[in-house]
Order: sequence, then structure tokens, then C-alpha cells
Amino acid sequence: MIQKGTLMNLEFRPIRENDELLPAPVCAFLMPYAGQYDIRTAEIDPAFADGENMHVQYGVRYEEELNCLIVEGSRDKTKRYAALLVPYGKRASMNAKVRNPLNAKKVTFAPLEYVTDAAGMEYGSITPVGLPEDWMVLIDASVMNEEYVIIGGGLAHSKLRIPSKLFAEMKNAMIIEGLAKD
Repeated sequence: MIQKGTLMNLEFRPIRENDELLPAPVCAFLMPYAGQYDIRTAEIDPAFADGENMHVQYGVRYEEELNCLIVEGSRDKTKRYAALLVPYGKRASMNAKVRNPLNAKKVTFAPLEYVTDAAGMEYGSITPVGLPEDWMVLIDASVMNEEYVIIGGGLAHSKLRIPSKLFAEMKNAMIIEGLAKD
């Protein structure tokens, strides 16, 4: 187990060697891609798992780090869910860029308890891979500028290093110019 206060680098290992750091839905989604892509996972201290803390403690470049936000779009009584993937330090634009793909009149952050239960993931490490199949994944186009990105692993003590081009292959994903804003 990682001890707090210890300056470390993340030790990313191939997911086939380190799958105990992934919840079942994430592992099931990624394993078919493991032979095609260099997908890795690492253990991380949850206290340093995002933002400035991850940069300082582990030396992760800001450009590599992504945030995954889950939103709920509604129209009448119909609800649809989406993961928004934006670079660290950016906010997701909750305008028509999100409403239109969800066919929603209103978009809000999804209830945390619902998200963790439906996704089978832990708070603080929700990841866009392995989500329920009917959830969309909306990705800011700038994410595709990085060859590899670092995202939550689905468990609070894990991170994934994944090639950004994998997102383009996800059947429920859309790459959207201007999804992220300062």
C-alpha cells in the first residue's frame, strides 16, 4: 500500500498483470483491447489522485490528466446519462454541446449514489471505460492531442494510462470540439 507523504512516481503495469486494480466492468471492457493497445494501470494514494496533488506528488503532466464527470440529461420523464471527458483544469460546457447528443432539455450532474451503483465504480475514480452501454461518452476534442492520457481506474486507489485513440473506437463515444472551457 502507498504511504501518504512519500514522493513517488506511478508504476504503470500492463492491465493483464495488474487487473486487481480495476473493478469488473472496467476490466471486462478493456481486456479485449489489451492485445491491441498498451493499456496500463497503477496504484495511487487517493489523497493525491487528481489535480495539483497528482502533478506534485507523482509528476503527472497536467496535459495528460483528464476529469470524467457524469451528467444526467432529461426531457419530460426520460433520463439519459453521459460521461464528459475534459482535460484537468477545464470545465465542461453544459450547453447545447451536451444537451443535443443527450436529446435533453435540461442537463445536471447525475446523483452520486446512482452513478457509483450503476457504474460499479468508486467515487473519485469514475472512468469513461466500462460504463453502462446506454451511457454516452462525450470527449473534448483536445483530449485527442495527447497520445496517452491518465484517467480514473474505477477504484479510488487506481489510475489508468490509456491511448486516447481508444476513445474514438468506443461505440457510444462522441468527440466534440469545444466541450471543455476555461
